[in-house]
Amino acid sequence: MDQPQALTVSELCVQHGREVTLRYPDLHLPAGTQLAVTGPSGTGKTTLLHVLAGLLTPLSGQVQHGDFDLTRASAPRRDQFRRRAVGYVFQDFHLMPGLTAQENVELGVRVTGLKRPGALAEQALTQLGLGHRRHHRPHQLSTGERQRVALARAVAHRPGLLLADEPTAHLDRDRAASAASLLLGTAAELGATLILVTHDPQVAALLPGRLDLTQVGGA
Repeated sequence: MDQPQALTVSELCVQHGREVTLRYPDLHLPAGTQLAVTGPSGTGKTTLLHVLAGLLTPLSGQVQHGDFDLTRASAPRRDQFRRRAVGYVFQDFHLMPGLTAQENVELGVRVTGLKRPGALAEQALTQLGLGHRRHHRPHQLSTGERQRVALARAVAHRPGLLLADEPTAHLDRDRAASAASLLLGTAAELGATLILVTHDPQVAALLPGRLDLTQVGGA
């Protein structure tokens, strides 16, 4: 596991299509910060996560993780950083239907190049209460269980930065609050910085920090 680092965002500007320019506020987030990103659809919440993960290159500005300048790094270095230091929880889980829960998580660990991916996958699933379900495929799991498999895959390599894009969108209110609490607890156990995009005020209220992108605009 790479040690969690402070995250600094400066003068970040992203071109979104030909007509939309998104300008984000400056941020300095110490390691371990938990931040909810809110705002209407089209304000660039998911785009911000993509930039922070190195999946998207901004038009201008800087994203720095500790001493590592993500925006000026080469594509191979950004890929290496993302594999080792970032965990990403997608809204639609993105699980491979033909693989078991264990195999889905293990596949994510293998990409990082860490040793003993099977053991790391099993450990993550067990810690999230799915050790007894690790040989089941996604269609055999409930929505909440699939959400926990996606979380296990994101954290099995113990990243310093955890990004979550509407991770509770497919859950009812009670399960959404429970899943968000699990996500916060897991991030705290890792000492990881957590940035969570959500439309749900109840979920956003669980995080101590808030970034409202209402004024950013864009599509």
